[in-house]
Amino acid sequence: MPARPIIVSICGPSNAGKSQLAKAVAVAVGEHSCARIPTDYFLNLPSAPGPCTPTPITYDWALLDQIVDQPLGTTVTTPDVDFDRLVRRAPAGGLAFVVRPILVTDAFVPHPAATVRIRLTASASVRRARIIARDARWGARVVERWDLLEHTWDDVASRSDHWDLRLSGEEPIEDNAALIAELVGLLVHRGTPASL
Repeated sequence: MPARPIIVSICGPSNAGKSQLAKAVAVAVGEHSCARIPTDYFLNLPSAPGPCTPTPITYDWALLDQIVDQPLGTTVTTPDVDFDRLVRRAPAGGLAFVVRPILVTDAFVPHPAATVRIRLTASASVRRARIIARDARWGARVVERWDLLEHTWDDVASRSDHWDLRLSGEEPIEDNAALIAELVGLLVHRGTPASL
């Protein structure tokens, strides 16, 4: 295994199933080799509440890289984020995870140094139904930002044409996770980039 982690970026529009797939990939690859980074915690957010200006979503990859550069096996945390007010309270103190040889991000855009880039999509009707159901479960109002979320993905999709794997978020999560685990296994064992 490499000294610096292999980064697998699962990208796609809102509610395509990125987070659930990233969790399933970590299980499929094995918890001692792979961990999911809950990438929403690395959104570029203000440190104090203010007027909400609709701008495309971006990520603090520099902060994420500081964490990823810790020695393998180190327990680290995401930033501490208040998702209700959409502010970052502190650069650490959020969710804990362990730096493993393979790290999976689940964001709209791929990590700039991603070794493997996965595009996960689903129809707008399926994704909108998922976001409404999730809002009901969590008492959230993410659906109110639907247009911003769609705009962000449209911008990513128009600029990104290299994907190592394209998957449907409407297929069983376990099947998609197995395909990604196979691709990662080829990469690790052969030591060269592989595409399916």
